Amino acid sequence: MASFHVMSDARGMHVQPRVRRITTADLMDVLRLGVEDFWAKPSHYVFLCLIYPVVGLILAQWTTSGSNAIQLLYPLMSGFALLGPFAAIGLYEISRRRELGMDTSWWHALDVRHSPALPAIAVIGVMLVALFLLWLYT
Repeated sequence: MASFHVMSDARGMHVQPRVRRITTADLMDVLRLGVEDFWAKPSHYVFLCLIYPVVGLILAQWTTSGSNAIQLLYPLMSGFALLGPFAAIGLYEISRRRELGMDTSWWHALDVRHSPALPAIAVIGVMLVALFLLWLYT
């Protein structure tokens, strides 16, 4: 009977992951690559990166205005940060396409819908939203 183990290689042999050290040079390299991504298509990133803060500002305005919800400001802002990685999947898709040398037009940010990992992404997103709502209700 065939079995599957998450820590197996292509031949099915059980392998232990190797822990590598991260140096300051690695961090500088990552930052350099991120800046290169940004300068390759700055309009895409500016547009996508403006949506998230604007929604955050709208939430902050709503909680501090006359709605008497100031006590929700910290949980909403913290939970909003919790959902940030899920909200950035369009940026990840553009970066992935650029790394592979593919077209990086802005509408390709939505190509994540065709990813084979979409069910896993959706599950993580639902779990984060559930955690966020559970936190707000307690």
